[in-house]
Amino acid sequence: MPDLYPNDLTVRIRQLERDVEELKALLRARQPTTAASQGWLLSNMSIPSVSAGTCHIGCTGGDVFSVNAAGKIKRMFEQAPAIDNQANFISGDIGGTPNATQYNNLRADAVATRAYVFSVVTLLRGAGFINT
Repeated sequence: MPDLYPNDLTVRIRQLERDVEELKALLRARQPTTAASQGWLLSNMSIPSVSAGTCHIGCTGGDVFSVNAAGKIKRMFEQAPAIDNQANFISGDIGGTPNATQYNNLRADAVATRAYVFSVVTLLRGAGFINT
């Protein structure tokens, strides 16, 4: 069995130097996880488990995320997807009791508003910002 802690200091120093050179070579061969010369570049990774009191920020599938110790994942998007059915109000200013056409326009605006709100809520759910 080799002597793990030799008494000769020169042998110990040589071994430490070899170990340091080996570690340097391993670090040179390994791809960095991040680069910050022109902003942060994050490599894709699996979502890790996180110990209590900490938060992990990473990237998976090209999306930046953060995860806490409870396992709650929050994806951080640069920009939300566009909403297809934006509300275009047609009723305008009624200025009194609406006639039949104005009433129908108000009703159409209410339907468009509902669809717009539904789209916003769906996008927020899909992005993980709301759960209900």
